Amino acid sequence: MKILQVTPFFKPSWESGGVARAAYEISRRLQRAGHDVTVYTTNRSTYPTGLPTNRPLDVEGMKVYYFENLRKYFPSTAAPPIVPYYLPFVARRDLQNYDIIHIHEHRTLLAAMVSHYAREYGIPYVLQPHGSLPKNRTLGKAKMKGLFDFISGSAILDSASRLIAMNSMEKEQNITMGIREDKIAVIPNGISPDRCATVRSKGEFRKFCGIENGSDLILYLGRIDRIKGIDFLIEAFSRLVQEQKDAVLVIAGPEWGYKRELEEKVRTLGIQDRVRFVGYLDDVGFAYQDADLLVYPGVYEIFGLVPFEAIMSGTPVIVTGGNGSGELIRKGDCGLVVRYGDCADLATKMAFCLENPGEGRKMVRRGQEFVRENLTWDRVVDRLELEYMRCL
Repeated sequence: MKILQVTPFFKPSWESGGVARAAYEISRRLQRAGHDVTVYTTNRSTYPTGLPTNRPLDVEGMKVYYFENLRKYFPSTAAPPIVPYYLPFVARRDLQNYDIIHIHEHRTLLAAMVSHYAREYGIPYVLQPHGSLPKNRTLGKAKMKGLFDFISGSAILDSASRLIAMNSMEKEQNITMGIREDKIAVIPNGISPDRCATVRSKGEFRKFCGIENGSDLILYLGRIDRIKGIDFLIEAFSRLVQEQKDAVLVIAGPEWGYKRELEEKVRTLGIQDRVRFVGYLDDVGFAYQDADLLVYPGVYEIFGLVPFEAIMSGTPVIVTGGNGSGELIRKGDCGLVVRYGDCADLATKMAFCLENPGEGRKMVRRGQEFVRENLTWDRVVDRLELEYMRCL
């Protein structure tokens, strides 16, 4: 098949989150399976990439267009949405040559432009919203989403041949949005154990963070973003250290406009000596192998790769029930789940994991088996290929 993948972020923009990782893993495995894969993406990145734009590049055998983004010409405080201005010229010329299109994320100009030409040329497409479908008022984006849906979003949904939901929670959200149940396929994201490999020695991350041997290391890894629940984790951690004096919380990830507020919260709680902000880590295994516990506390996360990466690295995990990963953690009986905002419960469960490392190892072993049986990228892509064939 000639397959087009459409995603706002792609390799090497890993700091943007799970969409870039998922689009890359799906694309490269489809390429390895013998399909002809092209990727439309942008050069939007927190860090300079220096990639040539608006022309095809060979990336591991895939043809990848990194479309120049007008957003870079605006100050960050007044930045418009991602605007890949050259994409329509390429899409109008080439889109009719593809058998199937896979669009990642829903409310983007890439999705609007590509779906428009897909409808014009009669090319079927699969839409994978990655949890972006609901108009969630708690995230402050309901009006923006409503406007986009009025202009283009509803047409994108209506014309999709299939929608990919990552779990039953997202499936129910899609049904609530008016999508027919028989149009939805539930396929989780996959896990890449090789992403967690590191050449660094155990103990180096502790030294990097200035943590003494013998201290318990609790890790958060992900974007420093309001929706990630880091404030909840810090509040619960402040309760924990009243009893666990040797515990240290390490917050690792790229800054998304929320770090200063978190630092102020840490100062207010008087735990500056027990919290470290270490920035973005490309080598995640470097951190996982030294952590005694990973906490993934988001208020809203449709899937979440981080807890399963930690499990594959041998680190016990606690997640919130509002995360899509919570559903799978319960199913695999491979971690602890807390209700978002229940600081007392999170503090208690963090203490339990630190005081009972044997129980943590049991959860990790169950989790590793669960991932191998259900969440490898090869299994995920096999199921996606079947959905592509159904669309055709």
